[in-house]
Amino acid sequence: MRKRAAILLTAAIAAASLTVGTSAVAGASVSSKGAAVCSGKTKKAATKQIKAAYAYFLDGSLGYTADQKGAYIQYLSGKKKSAELVAQFQASSDANAAAAATTGVQVNSVTCKGKNGAVVAFDLVIDGSPLSGLAPPGGAVLEGKTWKVSGLTLCNTQALGDPTVLEQEPCATIVLEETL
Repeated sequence: MRKRAAILLTAAIAAASLTVGTSAVAGASVSSKGAAVCSGKTKKAATKQIKAAYAYFLDGSLGYTADQKGAYIQYLSGKKKSAELVAQFQASSDANAAAAATTGVQVNSVTCKGKNGAVVAFDLVIDGSPLSGLAPPGGAVLEGKTWKVSGLTLCNTQALGDPTVLEQEPCATIVLEETL
């Protein structure tokens, strides 16, 4: 079952990671006012925005476009955009596109780490069933006016299907920087 889940996960991640274009995405930021910071009175709103970013990234049933997904993943859009990571994301997507429609996400908790970061506990959902314990630890970062799934989470999630991703650039650098 775990092997099948990992295969389905890889396919879902790949589908969620379609090519991200260079054009700006209309409505990509959570609101015109900006994203809520993860503290005080806006913590609940920030948690909701972080959950939405995870839905964009991992819920294939919602039918988001590649540009919409990329706008909610660190290093796939914005000032810190990584052409290498976009290419890796696209390759994964192309290889596993079919399974994305049956994959979803269940965010179990969001723990703020300062105003601009959070730890996210989530489960991948395959064919409507949460696969507890399969998903790696998650993270979210506030980048500009948008909460995004962290680049480390992207790399770790892709590594469920292909562990060598973590040894290759740009994920090797992302993992190294996040562990320092």
